[in-house]
Amino acid sequence: MPELPESLDRNILEGRTILAVKAIREAQGCSLREAVDLYHQLYGELHPEPEAAQEAPRPRALRFERDGSLVEFEGLQDGQKPKK
Repeated sequence: MPELPESLDRNILEGRTILAVKAIREAQGCSLREAVDLYHQLYGELHPEPEAAQEAPRPRALRFERDGSLVEFEGLQDGQKPKK
């Protein structure tokens, strides 16, 4: 695989997707689809998903009180109703 430009990581980190894909295509001599696939691979390496985002969301319930405030109940089991 030919050497990728040093500016590529910076472009990916700073959100310059088009410039990054263009640099990949020029360095690799590949198709647009291949360059986009490589961009996504590099993006994933530079922006690892936080561990908290990998956890399944906990069930919750929201309820408006008579005074207009919002009460949130978290960690409810499936089918369980919030207690008053």
